[in-house]
Amino acid sequence: MSAAVGLSGASPLGSLILLSCVAVWGVNAVAFKVGGRHFDPIFLSGLRFLLVAPCLALIVGLRRPADLRLQERGDLLRYACFGLVSVAVGETMLTIAVGYTSVASMTLLGPGTISLWTALWAAALHEQTLTRLGWIGAGVALLGVGLVAAGGPHGFSLDARSLLGDAMALTRSAIQGGYMLLLARTLRERSVPTVTVYNCVWGAFWLLPYVLWKGGDFAWREVPPAGWWALAWTVVPTTIYGFLAWNWAMRRVGALAATNFIYLSPVFAGIAAWILLGEPLTWGQVLGGVVIVGGIILLRWDALLSAGVHIDLPRLPRWALPWRR
Repeated sequence: MSAAVGLSGASPLGSLILLSCVAVWGVNAVAFKVGGRHFDPIFLSGLRFLLVAPCLALIVGLRRPADLRLQERGDLLRYACFGLVSVAVGETMLTIAVGYTSVASMTLLGPGTISLWTALWAAALHEQTLTRLGWIGAGVALLGVGLVAAGGPHGFSLDARSLLGDAMALTRSAIQGGYMLLLARTLRERSVPTVTVYNCVWGAFWLLPYVLWKGGDFAWREVPPAGWWALAWTVVPTTIYGFLAWNWAMRRVGALAATNFIYLSPVFAGIAAWILLGEPLTWGQVLGGVVIVGGIILLRWDALLSAGVHIDLPRLPRWALPWRR
């Protein structure tokens, strides 16, 4: 297998939409933090998916009703497990984590390290062999994780509260990395809208008992407009638009190029947190983020070469290579 990897054939519109999704998801970390001040984080996550699930099901049902049909009896159990892991546990952990640490740290250690954990899970399950370069990349990325944790919102210090949030974000990312491998297997046989809808439906189902338990005594009238705006952001731009737009654009740009856009999510999150919340970016977070991205690039490079993918690097001009004159 040999192929050239690049963006020459990518759709400009698709790339722009992917960039908008990443920007929306970056701002969503701020929405989590603001919403968590007015809602119980688990309650917030439950409300989010109880609103998202019927909307997504209606959109997919009107456009492609065949995608709502279960192909096998075992699909119901599979989607129930996916919804529990990816939505009820995974998304809720991020909502809780950002209440303890900064937005920048949460996005760097959470979504920012999923590629690292996916590669490590693949190596552990013998689905991918890591060469020395790959292990070096994993080590570099983990070093970056340590830098982000140590250089959090209070600078280079070991603040117990921030470390708790960092640990939760990192744990969620480790769980999500394993889930991504199982999801990839399912997507070879099932459509993206089918999996997305049923994951959200089951996630809402798992969170429903908690919402019913807390909702009866909840002081709905005391929630300020900022709390409702935060909830609305997690529902409409983040989930409904983000999920559907990302899947549409990824098919036109390619999975490899689309995944690279994820690295910009902490940038948008940090800028949004600075503007909206006044959270400063520390040098430790910036340095750690750069080191994490560098390590993951080595990991992805190693995975591509191991799979037999040929990468055409851009050629430097002749004047930049004096030894060739």
